Amino acid sequence: MNDNANSTNPGTVVFVRGSVADIRFDGHLPPIYSVLRAGAEQKIVIEVLAQRDARHVRGIALTATQGLARGMAEEDTSGPQKAPVGRGILSRMVDVFGNAIDREPASSDVQWRSVHRAPPPLARRSTKSEILEKGIKVIDVLVPLERGGEAGLFGGAGVGTTVLLTEMIHNMIGPISEANKKSPPDKPADKAETKHASEAKPEVRAKSQ
Repeated sequence: MNDNANSTNPGTVVFVRGSVADIRFDGHLPPIYSVLRAGAEQKIVIEVLAQRDARHVRGIALTATQGLARGMAEEDTSGPQKAPVGRGILSRMVDVFGNAIDREPASSDVQWRSVHRAPPPLARRSTKSEILEKGIKVIDVLVPLERGGEAGLFGGAGVGTTVLLTEMIHNMIGPISEANKKSPPDKPADKAETKHASEAKPEVRAKSQ
C-alpha cells in the first residue's frame, strides 16, 4: 500500500463541490500533483491540481467525497500519487492506489514510482517498427498491430469483443505470468523473457489452428 509519512503541513477544507475541493494552508502550499488525505482513517484522497493564491490550493478527489465538509482537517502527504512497478505486478490486479484487489498478498518485489514521471529521453526510445503478436492468426496476418501503437474495437452487444480481448490477454500475459511465478527472483530479465517466449509458442500455434 502506498503510505506516506505523517505531514507537518496541515490544511483546512474551505470549499467542497462534487469532487472538487479547495484547501487552505497557513504554511507552505503543497506542489502540484501532491496527494492530500482527509476524513475518517484518511480515506478521502485529493490530488492538488492548482495553486489558487498564496494560501489556497484546488484539488480533485480520487475517492468518494462523502463526509467531506468545510472546516475538516486535511493532511499533506508531501508526495505525488504512486503506483507499483516491477515484475511482481505482472498478472496482478490493483486499484488506482496500488492496493491488491485479487485476493492475493501484496507484492514485495516492486518499486513505487510517481504516476507523473517524465517520459524517457529520446535516446532510450525505440525508433523501429515492430509487430505485436497476439497469438490469433486472423489478427496477426490480416490486421497486425504495431508495438506501442493504438487500436480500437467497434461492435455492439454479443459480437465477441469481450471474448476477443480476453483471448488476447490470455495469449500475451498468461505465459509471462506463469513463468514469472516459477522463475527465481534473482534470475536475469533477459533469460526469463527468452524462456517465456519459448513456452508461449506451442500454445499460440495450438490456438491459431
